[in-house]
Amino acid sequence: MNPRLLELHLASFKTFQGATLDLSDMTVLIGRNSSGKSNALDGLEVLSRLASGGDIVDALDSRRGDEGPLRGGMEGCPPHGSDEFRLGCRVTSERLNTGYIVVDLDVTVRVRPEPEIVSETLRGFSGSHRRTRDAEERAWHTLLNTNGPSPGPGSIGATWYRGTRGRDPRAAFRSNRLLTTQLPLRLARDTKVEQHVAQAAEDVLEALRGVFHLDPIPHLMRQYVPGRDVRLRRTAENLSAVIGQMAERDPEQFTELVRLVQALVEHEVTGVEVIRSELNDVMLALREGTATTPAREMSDGLLRFMAIAAALLRKGRDLDLGGRDLADEGRPVTIVIEELENGLHPSQAARSLDLVKRSSSAQDTQVIFTTHSPALLSALDAKDHQSVVVCTRDRDTGLSRLDRLPEVHGYPSLMAKGSLGDIATSGMLEHSQEPQRDFTAFDRLMGLG
Repeated sequence: MNPRLLELHLASFKTFQGATLDLSDMTVLIGRNSSGKSNALDGLEVLSRLASGGDIVDALDSRRGDEGPLRGGMEGCPPHGSDEFRLGCRVTSERLNTGYIVVDLDVTVRVRPEPEIVSETLRGFSGSHRRTRDAEERAWHTLLNTNGPSPGPGSIGATWYRGTRGRDPRAAFRSNRLLTTQLPLRLARDTKVEQHVAQAAEDVLEALRGVFHLDPIPHLMRQYVPGRDVRLRRTAENLSAVIGQMAERDPEQFTELVRLVQALVEHEVTGVEVIRSELNDVMLALREGTATTPAREMSDGLLRFMAIAAALLRKGRDLDLGGRDLADEGRPVTIVIEELENGLHPSQAARSLDLVKRSSSAQDTQVIFTTHSPALLSALDAKDHQSVVVCTRDRDTGLSRLDRLPEVHGYPSLMAKGSLGDIATSGMLEHSQEPQRDFTAFDRLMGLG
């Protein structure tokens, strides 16, 4: 199995302190507005951008590229009152002979006065135990670790694991980009240990580079686009070309897309087609009997649904993932969708959820989505609750927290009161997370209990 994301560590990021987001094949993130859901997803986006190997400023603040600057920019990443933020992740890989089946990345970034990495650690869990007094370090090896004084401006010192007696090698790394992206180039790989260390770093980078934040913008989908622009962008502005290629190369998936569209709308749709100009520019259109409705006349909700359906039906293939090329097809992909139900009628909730489940059942595809839809939440069965994460925010501290739904206080009694959609709508999920006041001392004073 290719590397997959197991956890996102929000050690000190925006409204989070010491929080962990558990990631499954399908992860459903729920909570009230401003509870921190988007902040958590921003943390994953930051790690994904840093994994590209570029400069911190270019990765987080640049307006170049399809993704644009990070929401709130780099300056918005540290918690209030701080000039640093700290993030990490856990990745697993079950590929044979890789040395490490679980790898943890932890990185601290200072944004002022000059953006730079001030701390970074890469640790791997191996089935091979080594001799050491530290019991934990027998299986968990520190593969990369920053330490000691900075060798000079724009650089940071770090050591990496060689597995032999004596001191691990130390060298200067560039501090304006993720050290893990630089590590594989420093290793000669002339020993099995160095090969395993390089593979561990590459597994983490591969999993993070596969994060695809899909944010369809309907008005951008209503124009002609070049027919060769067939890798779906985050805004889905080239949806017409993507569906055109699907019709030519994957007729079964295209037929399924047409079926989903037909089930979505009330009026009769006899087909989906792509209009081509003399210059091979294309535009999506619906066949409705003898009439044809081009994309410029379609509703926002329909266009957004078609973009999400195209991404999920393709199971992560043909996505514009920046540094990846066609040779990277089949690599792990994590599709992130905020407000999955946006623009859809509640009656379509179960259909959308089924589409997500089918996509996330693929070996190399994970799906993370947020939702406020009671209908969609109610469509989740009891088994799906293991993949639901509740995001709440403390009124006194302003800090956000993440709890898996089955671990929410009073979960069994809450579920006995109705469907998950009803419970979420009533606000009982959030209230169940509020700390209970302790009246023990008062009861003892009054002779009660």
